[in-house]
Amino acid sequence: MTAPVASVVSSVDASPSSSDLPLTSEAVRDAERQRLSVARKALEDRYTQDLKLCYQNFDVTSCRLKARDRRIEANAALRKEELRFNASERRIQADEALERTKEKTSESKLKEAEVQRAQAVQARLDRADANAQKQIDHELQGTKRGEFEQKQREAAQRRADAEKKMRERTKEPAAPLPVPGR
Repeated sequence: MTAPVASVVSSVDASPSSSDLPLTSEAVRDAERQRLSVARKALEDRYTQDLKLCYQNFDVTSCRLKARDRRIEANAALRKEELRFNASERRIQADEALERTKEKTSESKLKEAEVQRAQAVQARLDRADANAQKQIDHELQGTKRGEFEQKQREAAQRRADAEKKMRERTKEPAAPLPVPGR
């Protein structure tokens, strides 16, 4: 192995590999991806330079074969690093996908969906009751019995609204007024 190619291989081997680093942060993973890309480019540039030097020698074919062998050897070392990095990337992506799935199927999400379904069912029942009431109102419209029942329904609605307000009320009732004259 010549010194220039050996320096590319040793720079690839000497730098921290993906198996040495916990590739948890996106910045670290980007830096590792960039480092591998630069090492790949340096390897190809070195091979191109070696070929140019070979054409200045008398035995071009032998020199080219040696340069190719050095490139293959350095490429194999770099490929091992890339494979380890890619495996860790796949592991991280799988963990993230699993986390997203867990989040979607979490108990709170299921409860929220159940509440939404219950609200939708209640809204449908309320609409059905309102439609039935409209039909009854239409049939009884103009009769004294209809007017009486309409007043009864309105009174019941006012009572229901008042009860609902009382239930929703979060403040404590005010203190009673003082008795006058004491």
